[in-house]
Amino acid sequence: MIDRSRQIALFDRYDQPAVNIAAVADCPDFVTPAKQAGIPPFARVLHAIGRASMDIPHMRLRLLEKRVSEVKNLTMSYTVIGRDQNLNFSTIPYTPDFQAFLAAYLADREIARNAVDLRLTPLTSRDYIFTTCLPWLRFTSIQHPMARFGDCSIPNVAIGKFGHSNGRVDFPVAVQAHHGLIDGLHIAQFIARLEEVLAEAVNDPTR
Repeated sequence: MIDRSRQIALFDRYDQPAVNIAAVADCPDFVTPAKQAGIPPFARVLHAIGRASMDIPHMRLRLLEKRVSEVKNLTMSYTVIGRDQNLNFSTIPYTPDFQAFLAAYLADREIARNAVDLRLTPLTSRDYIFTTCLPWLRFTSIQHPMARFGDCSIPNVAIGKFGHSNGRVDFPVAVQAHHGLIDGLHIAQFIARLEEVLAEAVNDPTR
């Protein structure tokens, strides 16, 4: 496992140990072929976030009671707009099989759209990644709340409004994570991998 003991010891002394970086992802237009195939673009991005997270070793690290673990499986927890335009939550397991992931996403989407109560899932493990989508905003920064002050070892990924130009799509993407586990270099690697995965979906959006 990656040794981050020195970095964890340093940032353990901080009241707010999170690093939060926003950038612009730029890739070939994956949105148009996805829509033509009947695939919600957010489902395509959500799956790409999961794959990129699993492909970047530092994005798999988690911290619980000062002990480091490495994610072997991943659960995607993401925000949704439920009834009365209020915030709610959805949770589905990540699988490399996009068709299986899409089926789970679509089934859960119908439940989420009609949910009244908050759909909260107990965090019995750290095998999560938190994702939020703000399709109305080209944000330049974002700050996520933390469940317990200083507990930010589950990465938060936010994406914003798509821009379309000359056969390409760009959008804001921000990553917030525990600086004891992740540095700016690893966030840059994650965003680069996210762009690569989305570019792969252009020719065959169904896989």
